[in-house]
Amino acid sequence: MYTVRSPAPNWRSNCGAQHQEGTLLTFTTKLTVQAGQEQAFERMMCIAVPKVREEPGNHAYIFHRSTQDPRVFMLYEEYEDQAACEAHRAHLREMDMDLQALLDGPPIVEFYERLA
Repeated sequence: MYTVRSPAPNWRSNCGAQHQEGTLLTFTTKLTVQAGQEQAFERMMCIAVPKVREEPGNHAYIFHRSTQDPRVFMLYEEYEDQAACEAHRAHLREMDMDLQALLDGPPIVEFYERLA
């Protein structure tokens, strides 16, 4: 379902990935959309983004499009903890958004640790 790039060692499992205790869960999700589905995907996400930003424990949910490939989108996400991330995933299911049908391959998720 997702391609997850490995985070640093000594991180514990969190929301399908890894997360260091006591820090925000920060990651990007890169999504490539099927040719011809760019506008439909963008419309769906522009509806979802404000709703996700209202979720308890959400610190950031920022939607981007590549300047080099109009089929590539990226989300920058920050959550308070594992519970907030899991609640986000449940909320997406409740919104009944079938984003997978519009994608050309699995999302690529990459995790980050805040340094400053």
